[in-house]
Amino acid sequence: MTTESNAPQRPGPPERRPRWGLRTLGFLGLAFLAIVTSASLGRHTAGTLGSLLFGLIGAAYCSVKGLRVALDTDLFRMLAGRRRHH
Repeated sequence: MTTESNAPQRPGPPERRPRWGLRTLGFLGLAFLAIVTSASLGRHTAGTLGSLLFGLIGAAYCSVKGLRVALDTDLFRMLAGRRRHH
């Protein structure tokens, strides 16, 4: 009879890195939808203005976060190192 303390530990699935580019596109899609909605209404409402601001701020955050992650990767350092020598 095995108990949980005696059971072999299986490694979990590898943790996926966030896809900042896709998140940025999602936020930009929200901002675009807010602009289209406000244009069809002829004016901004609290909902369309709030969605526009949320989409633009979210896209800016994801862009900055994605750039920071990209600059920290070894692949970027390797490519940037090669370009400096030329």
